[in-house]
Amino acid sequence: MPFKEVNPAEELKELNALLDSDPALKQKFDTEQKEFEFRLKLARARKEKDLTQNNIKEVTGLTQQAISRIEKGTNYRSPTLKTLIRYVDALGYELTITQK
Repeated sequence: MPFKEVNPAEELKELNALLDSDPALKQKFDTEQKEFEFRLKLARARKEKDLTQNNIKEVTGLTQQAISRIEKGTNYRSPTLKTLIRYVDALGYELTITQK
């Protein structure tokens, strides 16, 4: 099967048109994007502190697999708030809520 050449700019244009045409889909997409960005921030914060997933495991009591799922979002399950707080505490941070 030959590869299809992809034009990223055109693909993005099509995605944006689809999202603009369906407000419910756009809301779901935006929520997923925020979750993805949050998970990336957690992993970056851990790496910036030169901590491994095993370091976090030792402090929190979470399994290394659970920490990986938090950072990568596998299994399509979000961690509980309690689990997130344990992870963030191990990094020396705290969760806060701010207004947009």
